[in-house]
Amino acid sequence: MDLFEASCQGTGLALAAGMLAGAISGVFAPGDRRTSGRLPLPAAIVLVIGGIGGGLAFGNSLASEDHPAWPGWFIGAALAVFAFRLIRGVVVGAGVRAGAESSGTAIAGMVSVAALIVAGMAVIWGPLSLLALGGLAYLALRRRRRAGEKHAGLRSLR
Repeated sequence: MDLFEASCQGTGLALAAGMLAGAISGVFAPGDRRTSGRLPLPAAIVLVIGGIGGGLAFGNSLASEDHPAWPGWFIGAALAVFAFRLIRGVVVGAGVRAGAESSGTAIAGMVSVAALIVAGMAVIWGPLSLLALGGLAYLALRRRRRAGEKHAGLRSLR
């Protein structure tokens, strides 16, 4: 495996670690919709664990192919944090809209299965992870655009 495939495999494993951590964190705080941007302590602990796991997974993917592992630690941690923030927002938002606490757990379970699929795709053939990265980037852009459009009607009443 060359550097590109090892990097793609590390990308998929780091994204899967972040997705799994985000799903777990979303279950802890189903009603947490604060706009301050600060995470509650359990979510911050899960974020740190997911970031470390993503960094170690990316670094190990590089090191297993005789490449230096240290760049993978930082890139993997950044990818895991990106996936964590995105997936946590999706799980918390869906849990709030669904209303019941068990539905938040079900949504987190589905996201966890998706994270395992991403990890499996990364192990089977690394470049498939680029599809997951593209899908998460598209989801992040769509969520950002919809957040700007959410209150556009209220601004036009002035």
